[in-house]
Amino acid sequence: MKTFFLTIGFIVAMSLPLAAAGDAAKGKDLYLKRCKICHAEDGAGTPALQKKHGAKLLPLAGKEVQAMKDAEITKSFNAAVNHKALLKSLQPGDLDNVIAYMRTMKK
Repeated sequence: MKTFFLTIGFIVAMSLPLAAAGDAAKGKDLYLKRCKICHAEDGAGTPALQKKHGAKLLPLAGKEVQAMKDAEITKSFNAAVNHKALLKSLQPGDLDNVIAYMRTMKK
């Protein structure tokens, strides 16, 4: 019986990080309203953004971005000069939701 409860406890503990992740459906709505304008619907970046940033622009659906931990994406987002105005308008959890949606773009 003790093993049973330890197993259940382990499963619950391992599930907590998953439960803490954002809501991809809410993230999609926000992405389409606020991010798509620069990053394009598929996350590859609009032609203007691609021209401006060239190889430094990483596709959101690409292996490099998808391999990043959520905390790394958050740090990169917060450091981007182009995101300063957007940061002021985000509500708590919005970025987590957008990141959850970005994970669904994985190719």
